Amino acid sequence: MIKTIYLYLIKKYIPPFLGTLFITVFVFFMIFVFTYIDEIAGKGIDAITLVKMFGYTFLMFIPQSIPLAVLLSSIMTFGGLGETYELAAMKSSGLSLLKIMRPILMFIVVLSIFSFAFSNYTMPFIHLKQSSILYDVRGAKPTLNIKESVFYNGIEGYSIRIGKKDVDGQTIRNITIYDHHEGKGNLVQMYADSGMLQTSGDKNALVMTLFNGNRYQQVLENHLDYQRRPMISAAFQKQVVFFDLSGFQLKRTDEDLFRNNAEMMNVSQLTSYMDTIKKENKELAENVFVNFAQYFNPRALRVSNKIDSLNLPYMSVHEYISRFDPVAKKQLYEIALNQARSSSAFLDGKMNEEKQQREEQAKFEVNWHKKFTLSFACIVLFFVGAPLGAIVRKGGLGMPVVISVVLFIIYHVISFTCEKMALEGQMNPTLAMWVGPTIFLPFGIWLSIKAAKDSALFDIGDYFKFFGKIISVFKSKKTA
Repeated sequence: MIKTIYLYLIKKYIPPFLGTLFITVFVFFMIFVFTYIDEIAGKGIDAITLVKMFGYTFLMFIPQSIPLAVLLSSIMTFGGLGETYELAAMKSSGLSLLKIMRPILMFIVVLSIFSFAFSNYTMPFIHLKQSSILYDVRGAKPTLNIKESVFYNGIEGYSIRIGKKDVDGQTIRNITIYDHHEGKGNLVQMYADSGMLQTSGDKNALVMTLFNGNRYQQVLENHLDYQRRPMISAAFQKQVVFFDLSGFQLKRTDEDLFRNNAEMMNVSQLTSYMDTIKKENKELAENVFVNFAQYFNPRALRVSNKIDSLNLPYMSVHEYISRFDPVAKKQLYEIALNQARSSSAFLDGKMNEEKQQREEQAKFEVNWHKKFTLSFACIVLFFVGAPLGAIVRKGGLGMPVVISVVLFIIYHVISFTCEKMALEGQMNPTLAMWVGPTIFLPFGIWLSIKAAKDSALFDIGDYFKFFGKIISVFKSKKTA
């Protein structure tokens, strides 16, 4: 019987989990699309590249969506069981709430292991592919779009103006072309009554055939030409002009340039990289004193003066300086000031270098812990969602969605704030990444205890009675 109940619970849990997981991933995906739509649209990116980029992006949001899906589906499942009195029937048969939660908890543990494996082994590859494609797409030039009566400067070295474009999209009229690709001004100018626009077969060149026009060219081959400004003028009935469009094609960047990012590494690689950074930080700290001694050398303060030959083992700075003549004293002050400025600049540079290395180390530590906290959050949020659903006793997409979204926002704000503080060096990365689960775990245990005792957690009357007792105690003390 228990086995049948456990299978029934698993079947009740999986459909809402998969549904909420898809919805959550889709919401994150749409946020990404709206964020980068201006940098993606209008660049003529081929469909295959877009499908790859959107596919990798969709998969990229799965690990961070699993905890929210677990929370929402847990509230929905146990809320639905409580609403239809199935949960009460199971308890009346002798099953405690923890036993009822056991099969789904086992599923969540397996899901957490899968989430860790996916984040550790698959996500680095997905991040690498998605980041490299997005970088190339964002850096691509917009597609060729020559509008009527507006100078188009998208083709490097040329300014093109078309008076009118016919309906066929190829026939153009009143054409003006300024050629300044040599960087010496508009040396070549072309005017034509009409023409034809075509693209080469490999789409690497724009072919513009001009009819009935004139071509003017200034010849600047030596310094005398800059004074005389000789010009060649020619009329033509037909002339073909080629414009290079290779810069409009999507150019793929070498993916190896992205492999050193923290998101593209698994736990083993992150551990190795963190050890390397710690070693470099230690060497930097040890070398600061050695390098500083080279910049700030007290012997450099010596100047030509008889005082240097005196054998005085102990002397105050004021007494030492007073023995110099005014010229030597001024020279000493200038040397000391230059040394102080150089030392200050040296220390500032070392401090900035150390700060950058600490931030880089924090970034790798944050990503190392994130692979574990995302998996652990699934278990923690299950212990929040399941008893909360049993207490609320509401299924469907109404109250459970509101409660789960509010709780997840609180969890996300805490985690995101601590993560940002860790990346800025204001908080220990280990502590920062485990603050969220550490706060929600006792909350989940407390909810589980309340749900196991069938506590009316949301009964406002009980809270009024509780505070009423406290007020009555204070009143009795005052009267006494």
